[in-house]
Parts: sequence; structure tokens; C-alpha cells
Amino acid sequence: MRDTKGKLISVWVPGNHGAGGSTISIALGIALEHLTNRKTLIVNMGSTRNYMEQYLRNDVAARFSMDYLKSFDLGISADHIKMYSSAINDMLYILPNCKIGRELNKVGESFYQRFLEKSLEAFEFVIIDLETGLCKEKQMFLDEADIILAVMNDNEIMLKDLLSSNKEINEFIHQDKTLPIFNGLHESGNALKTLSRLNKRLGLKSSCGISFDYNANKASCCEGKLYSFLKKELNKKKVDSPMSEQIVELCSIITDKFSIPIDYVQENVNPISIIFTKAKLWGEIDV
Repeated sequence: MRDTKGKLISVWVPGNHGAGGSTISIALGIALEHLTNRKTLIVNMGSTRNYMEQYLRNDVAARFSMDYLKSFDLGISADHIKMYSSAINDMLYILPNCKIGRELNKVGESFYQRFLEKSLEAFEFVIIDLETGLCKEKQMFLDEADIILAVMNDNEIMLKDLLSSNKEINEFIHQDKTLPIFNGLHESGNALKTLSRLNKRLGLKSSCGISFDYNANKASCCEGKLYSFLKKELNKKKVDSPMSEQIVELCSIITDKFSIPIDYVQENVNPISIIFTKAKLWGEIDV
């Protein structure tokens, strides 16, 4: 068991690219820091095709990347990680993915173990965007995670094929510490039925649903201002974004799991949003 104080949340896409893992990684980091006032680091551990930090490009200038830390190899320290992470605000930081190809800047598996250990010394929440795949370093972040958020779309045929053909992925999705998240659902009665059906067909004890939110997608993909957008929403008593409601409820699930209090009240919470995120229960859902 880790002796470090921080909590590791690994956001992982078991299926194909494009399920929205990076959006959820960033949104979760922004909301957790806002709701708990705890020092939070969002790390891009995806492939070189993953440009997570681009969703924040007009909110923060991410000057450094994992490449700088790899130069320290096993000598990496908590201070190095704080130094080379880019501050979005005083309590929220982002560490972009490597810019240099893997073969040109290769490190051993022990580096990632050391990186994780020191990150959890420096930050109270570490959110790792693992994107897709199960290479050795990524599997380590799943093994060590306090919570795994497995982000998927609602393509039942593809998911059933994936789970039946890949034993490792199947085992990770069905672990007690894993919370499957079906992203991009439309906020309606049909979406709730979809969530219930997927739980039953895939043998899931629980799952969450996140609504498709045009304004949030526009803020991230087009404007590069997802931080500004979500902070504005979170500072309202009456939010306009379904995704903002559901990310807050997702934070409630996570903080309940960690026994961390939050002080946040929305005046217009949509009951569907609460059901989408299991009404704060880390257990079976019946919709």
C-alpha cells in the first residue's frame, strides 16, 4: 500500500479513441479543486495523438511537458514535478504529454513508479488521463489507482466484443474500484434506459452517465477555454450546463469514497442529472 497522502484517479478509455476521457479528466480536476480546495494535478499520459492540454490552451500556457521530468530519470523529486507542471491557478496544475517521441526519450518502468510516488507527495489529487491501451506503464497507473474511471461510449456491440476478447480489460472494468462512465448520452428518459440496459448487458454493478453538452464541447474543442467555462458554471448557483451538474455529482461520488467533505449547493439541480450519476451511491443503480 502507498504511504503517500495523495489520491490517484486514473481516467482510462478501454475502447477506441474519442470516448471523451480527456474532457472528463480536465473537468473532474477543475471541479475537484474547486469543490475541495485541495491541490490537484492533471497529467496527460495518453499517446502523442492526445492533445488534452489544447482544451485549456487559452486559459494556461503549458510551457513544459513530461520530457523535462524524464531527464531526471530515477532522481525525480516532488519539487521537480511541481516546478515543471503548469499552474492553472494556485491549487490546480497540468502536466502535458511528451512532445519528443518515445524512442528518443525512453525511460524504464521504474521511472513511472517514482513519478507516481512523488506526484502523490506533492498533490492531494492526481488525475491521470491514460487514454487507451494497456502498456506496462499505463497498467501500473490502473493497478495503483484509488479509483479508475473507465470512460466509454454507448456502442453495446463494440463493448461486448471488447470485453469478451480481452480478459485484462474485462477484469479492470469489473474491479470494485472501477466506475464505468458512459459519456455523450443525451439527457432524456431514453438515456436512462440506455444506461440501465448497458449495466445489465455488460454485467456492471454500477455506472455513470454524462450528457452530451454542446457548450462544454465548444469551450474545449473550439475555444480552448474549458477551465474558464467550468469555473464560470461552478461559481453560479444556477448552472446552465448539464455536464457541470453531472461532474459535480461525480465529484460527490469520489469525495464520498474518500470521506472528503465538499461545500457546494446548486439551486436548480436536475433530478435526471443526479440519477445519471447514481445519486452519489457507490453501488448498484436501478433506473
